[in-house]
Amino acid sequence: MAHFIGSVDGTPPRSGFFNSFGTLPSPDGHSMSPEAVHENLLDTALREHNRVREQAIRVFQNNQLREAQLKLLQEERQEKERLRLEQELADDRARIIELRKKTVPIPELPPRVKTPPPPPAPPTPPTPEPAQKAAPAIAQPQPPQQAAVPQAAPVVTQPVTAPHAPQTIPSATQAQPVVQQQTATQAPTTAAPITISKEPPPYILPGAQRYLEIHQNLKRLRHFIIDNGKKDPGLRKKTGEMRREIRKSVGQLTSGKGATTIPKNKIHSVLLESLRGLQSPPVDPNMVTVTPRAPVEGAVNNGELPALFIYLMNIFAKAVVAQFIDEAGVTTKAAEPIGVVAVSIFANKDFVWRNESLIDILMCKMRVSCPVLFGLRGNEKTEEGRARLGWKKGDGQWVSDQVHNTRMTGLGAGYAAIALRDFSKTQMKNPWSPSNYWRTLASIVDTPPEEASNTQYTVLKAMIENSEQRFLQFYGDVGRHAMFVALVVFPARALEQTVAVKALAVLGDKLRRDVGLQFKQPTPRIGGFSTGRPIWG
Repeated sequence: MAHFIGSVDGTPPRSGFFNSFGTLPSPDGHSMSPEAVHENLLDTALREHNRVREQAIRVFQNNQLREAQLKLLQEERQEKERLRLEQELADDRARIIELRKKTVPIPELPPRVKTPPPPPAPPTPPTPEPAQKAAPAIAQPQPPQQAAVPQAAPVVTQPVTAPHAPQTIPSATQAQPVVQQQTATQAPTTAAPITISKEPPPYILPGAQRYLEIHQNLKRLRHFIIDNGKKDPGLRKKTGEMRREIRKSVGQLTSGKGATTIPKNKIHSVLLESLRGLQSPPVDPNMVTVTPRAPVEGAVNNGELPALFIYLMNIFAKAVVAQFIDEAGVTTKAAEPIGVVAVSIFANKDFVWRNESLIDILMCKMRVSCPVLFGLRGNEKTEEGRARLGWKKGDGQWVSDQVHNTRMTGLGAGYAAIALRDFSKTQMKNPWSPSNYWRTLASIVDTPPEEASNTQYTVLKAMIENSEQRFLQFYGDVGRHAMFVALVVFPARALEQTVAVKALAVLGDKLRRDVGLQFKQPTPRIGGFSTGRPIWG
């Protein structure tokens, strides 16, 4: 029999840790049952599990804290970078503002030197003998000067009857002999220093100065209506309601079949009520016309008109101009419905005076807002030049280039929507004929390169974009010549290829590509666009 080491008697031990009684000895010498052993092991495992879990949670929390700290540090770095960039941007803007302030006063000096011209001084000495006649010579031009603007009107109205004959449409260059003839006829009646020095340049459209006077007259009329409203609260309330109705209706003018019918009818009814339904002090409408008008036999409105009616026509004109800027400044197509309603209101037989439209009220607003349409020129780098070009000020500062260009785009497109209207199928008289569009086009493209401004290029582009087909319907091949000069020659002559210049040239390429417009190669001099040298040159 084999002897087993580790046993007392040499017999083999029992399997496992259990003794002969099936129990496990405990550390203190006592035996434990299998159930107690199992529970003891479970407790030990649970304690170990809890220890590992708590350690894992601490590690996880530490990692979260580290990540949060890193995120905060990253955000702090980003915020510091943002502040640094903003500070640099503010410094750059401040430097630009300082540079602009330094460049503005420099060009202002030449105009001040030119203002006191020596030529007016010589004419006074040569007239020592008729000293008594010199006083009337100076006094006479003042009343006629207001009538001198009307004298140019027949030249404007002649081509209205034949818009398809561009040869009869005077241009900026063709207006020179007309001015010379007028001054020549006036010369025998008065001495040399009559109105020659006060004659506007030939490229400025007739009535441009008179429109400023009309604008001031309308301001005085507004104050008159306000003062009247203080005496009559009922009239003041009614005037406010009618004013708001007109503005709201103009704001609802959108494209689409029948979209303008309801707003136009509301505007018509409000104006008609102010003309015939309400009592207000009468005024002489000659205060808002370029040319004085004599009574016409059989005219619907032949005498004085209610002040409230003229005031509301002014409100309508202001709303139209504002709508042009807000809507057509973004997309030129939006000018179409606004222009259609504006022309239809001013051409309506109920609102004409002595058989002529009162559209001069609208044109004086256009003249103040966009002088380029009436032939005015200016240097955008000077205070005086910006004022001449209609550059608006806000809070004492000139508005940005973007705001200015948006305004000019809307007004240029609106002017085309007003002028290029076909009245051949209606009995109403066109209040603003296509010949006025031609005159404006000619006055812009006849500008020498050294006098051209970005405002002119912007306005010209807006006048042509989406209106070229209607222009060609009136003028045919001659209109194609004009398009060639406006879209090809005029931008090519620019001294500097700015964004506005390039945009005008790109419009010409776009019309060739998308619309299939083929330009006619013009002769060196074509009616209305004479430049003194070959226009392709």
